Amino acid sequence: MKRIKQIGISLGVLILTLFLIYWTSGFYFSPQACVEDSLRGLYFMPAEKIFDIRTENYVYYLYANDHQYALHSVRKTALFFYVAAGGSTHNDYPKSTEPFDLDFSADQVNEVFLVHRNRPDIAKVEWELAEDSRKVLLDQWKDDFAMIVLPRSGADSVFWQGTVRAYDAQGKLVDERVFP
Repeated sequence: MKRIKQIGISLGVLILTLFLIYWTSGFYFSPQACVEDSLRGLYFMPAEKIFDIRTENYVYYLYANDHQYALHSVRKTALFFYVAAGGSTHNDYPKSTEPFDLDFSADQVNEVFLVHRNRPDIAKVEWELAEDSRKVLLDQWKDDFAMIVLPRSGADSVFWQGTVRAYDAQGKLVDERVFP
């Protein structure tokens, strides 16, 4: 066998091997393909993408269907994307009797605050964290969800300690919850 033919076969086998490793490893060239494949693995699809918020090395996604939602984060490495955190699916959120529902997620770099409003008169939600007296304001709604990604505070997140207030369009307090 000639040397050129051996090199060609070797390169073909190497490319095929790299493709098979890529295909089965959970790495993707697109962040959206990465998160949608993860959601299919959770039997979550079909679902509608509500939010995608991009930061330097992460993309945070919120998907919802008629009875549940999923909060995922995808991390970018040199050429590929992979699911950094996810599987945060919540069932039966439309059946909630509360005026609004809260969710929170954090990774090494960022914190994700999420609110689902169950009353259309809620215009904004203020989340005051007890740990560092930070106030997080959520007022950009899409399909009754509001989501914001902020850099992680220096303290360890004790996100369920603090006060959450919901206001209507006139600024009148609709609901307040204090978490010890």
